[in-house]
Amino acid sequence: MKLPQLSSRASKTPPSPIRRLAGLASEAAANGVHVCRLNIGQPDLRFPQEFRDGMLAAAQPVLAYEASEGSATLLQTWSWYLNSQYDIELTENQMLITTGASEALIFTFMVCCDPGDEILIFDPTYANYIGFSAISGVRLVPLPCALEEGFALPTREEIERFISPYTRAVLLCNPNNPTGAVCTDEQLLMLVDLCRERDLFLIVDETYREFVYDGLKPRCVFELAPRDPNIIVVDSLSKRFSLCGARIGCLITWHPELRRAAFHIAQARLAAPTLEQKAAAHMMRTVPPEYLEAARVEYVKRRDVTVAALSRLDGVTAHVPQGGFYLVTQLPVDDAEAFAVFMLKEFSYKGATTFVAPAAGFYMHRDAGKKAVRIAFVLECAEIERGIGALGEGLKAYKASHS
Repeated sequence: MKLPQLSSRASKTPPSPIRRLAGLASEAAANGVHVCRLNIGQPDLRFPQEFRDGMLAAAQPVLAYEASEGSATLLQTWSWYLNSQYDIELTENQMLITTGASEALIFTFMVCCDPGDEILIFDPTYANYIGFSAISGVRLVPLPCALEEGFALPTREEIERFISPYTRAVLLCNPNNPTGAVCTDEQLLMLVDLCRERDLFLIVDETYREFVYDGLKPRCVFELAPRDPNIIVVDSLSKRFSLCGARIGCLITWHPELRRAAFHIAQARLAAPTLEQKAAAHMMRTVPPEYLEAARVEYVKRRDVTVAALSRLDGVTAHVPQGGFYLVTQLPVDDAEAFAVFMLKEFSYKGATTFVAPAAGFYMHRDAGKKAVRIAFVLECAEIERGIGALGEGLKAYKASHS
């Protein structure tokens, strides 16, 4: 029997390059192989006890919907928290609580663009942006950034060459996923000025904002451009507090019509999770600053272990990230995805194999990143060492069997 045809949106939405090989990893684990999971940004740090305390305090006999714009307590607390860290004079009226940063990004795409409109991005990019664009009917226009140049942003002149009558926004992830690159204040101001002059939105995904290294300080773009209605900030609790499963994010804007339009979409989906919002509000009021500093120090240590281990592998080139907890590394293979499949289906070393994310899924330019992978340094140092050790042995075995 012939099945009904699906929408073009369905065919254009790609599978996640982060999760696409998860079934093979599960099969390897079921066969008794220890899988070092360096493919996904799932931190193993404990989330704050204050979140657990807030969850227990929120226990109630009826679990009702929260307000569509988010819990009033969480909106007030999150704005207070950001003001205390960055002095940006934010109020709850500029914010909307969302189901993770992902929903904030989907809302942003939908309120900034009509189907067929364009958003400029920097390639490689967070892979799920590509999925969000397919869902919303928005066309992403990639501007290449090279590993050899530390994934630095293009110049203003280079960016302007990609602007068309259909361009509505520039999207920046800072610190960047997947590269770990961090923008300078000069680069951020360049993008702010460009978007002001061209009447574009500047969407800044600050999910990894606190995780910057080598003497850099966390930066919210609203510090540089206070109350700028062209700027939209997307924020999340998932990474900084190891709360990926709580799914609490937010959208921040000083553009009243944009906030109102996003609120109308939020009403259509009813509300973000109730208990998690209550727990998050309690946590943000009570968590000590030492929690984030300890996490930052730990990620620096894990980054350094990762880079050192990769540097010992023949033919491997890695960019040293200044932020986040990912890096992109070039492998001495012709097809990194085929190699990643080989590692999960055919190879183990001392009972272990390594799960990495093929970098091609983070690029929009055809064939870019085909020889590279993204590595998430979110596991304990011993597990990272074990995973990269297995990766190195796997490269030797792959080369021997595919030469």
